[in-house]
Amino acid sequence: MISGTDQSGKRFGGGPGRILKQDLFLDLVDLEVKRARRYQNFFCILVMRLNQLADHDNGTLQRSCSQKLSHLLAEELRESDILGTLSESCFAALLPYGDCTAGDSTRSRFEGSLKYYDFKNEGYEVKIEQICFPLDGTDTADIVKKVKNL
Repeated sequence: MISGTDQSGKRFGGGPGRILKQDLFLDLVDLEVKRARRYQNFFCILVMRLNQLADHDNGTLQRSCSQKLSHLLAEELRESDILGTLSESCFAALLPYGDCTAGDSTRSRFEGSLKYYDFKNEGYEVKIEQICFPLDGTDTADIVKKVKNL
């Protein structure tokens, strides 16, 4: 993927600009469910949520941690993975053709990268959950419901 800026100065391509808004991300999840059902493929979704540890944040630290997490996601995950935001403090990565084992491997690698970032010092921790198709759902409604309820 090529990254840079267009004539208006707007970023495109790699980096945090890779992260899609929720509606577009969920549309792509729907397409991936349809593809996976048709061709009998697997896919995995990793959901990364910032959980507040202390009740002293006025939102400033959350924005900072969200920016750090989005940057880390864009840098650490493959360009073929589809990244999206589910809320200000929740991100997801769709791993096409990834089964549970591939999801576990990606999750473990990403957790290894997280230890170099000091989220806990800012009052947050990153929780990662995994959803696999078809184990956790066989249609878009099942998958999206599980993604949103994590």
